[in-house]
Amino acid sequence: QAKADGRPFFMYIPFNTPHYPMHAPQTYMDRFAHLPRARQLMTAMLTVMDDAVGDILDVLEGAGLYDDTCIFFQPDHGPSPEPRNWTDGRHDTYVGGDTGGLRGTKATLWEGGIRVPTLMSWPNQFEGGKTIDEIGIGMDIFPTILTAAGGDPSQYTLDGSDILPMVVNETASPHGDLFWTRGNKGETRVIQRDRWKLHLDGEDVHLCNLDTDRGETTNVADENPDLTKDLLDTLNTWHQSVTQR
Repeated sequence: QAKADGRPFFMYIPFNTPHYPMHAPQTYMDRFAHLPRARQLMTAMLTVMDDAVGDILDVLEGAGLYDDTCIFFQPDHGPSPEPRNWTDGRHDTYVGGDTGGLRGTKATLWEGGIRVPTLMSWPNQFEGGKTIDEIGIGMDIFPTILTAAGGDPSQYTLDGSDILPMVVNETASPHGDLFWTRGNKGETRVIQRDRWKLHLDGEDVHLCNLDTDRGETTNVADENPDLTKDLLDTLNTWHQSVTQR
């Protein structure tokens, strides 16, 4: 029960929706009966989640805690084309998601798989309604929330960073190089340095500048040989360091 007694609190809420199995209360399905079946279910499930988030915010406001509560909302990956369990025995390829023109989907390291929107609210610390285009990553949530609660991230060994200065004061991202890997032996690896992103899949190297090519459509590795070599060397050195732990 939320109380304005001055004590800090932490609440983690992992919504299952809109993950499959795809189903929603009939009242929500009826609201979106005009949509094709796949989109109807996705929209209904998202609306269920939206309403649940709204209920939580209502409680915080009613307790006088909303303005001084730091809130993160973030999905874990992009839309998935995996077959859906519709709870009626059918398993169909899913077409209800949309990456907005980004390449790839869930289970890839293209932007469509790993680039997701994040919402953050803390009315007493920063004004809402603004868009931050700097780079953050999911592992930033812990050090950011810890700092917000008066803790000290330096007491821990962390890969993430406190992004409060980036959000509150609109400073540059605290990150340098960021890395991803996928596959039992790291068959797919990615390094992002500022807006440059290098995607390594086996021996296939793809370099793009996300400022000018958000959809990762054009490989400019040959036009930037020195940068490509530097990024590859850094990526492989990082991968070797984490696999030897």
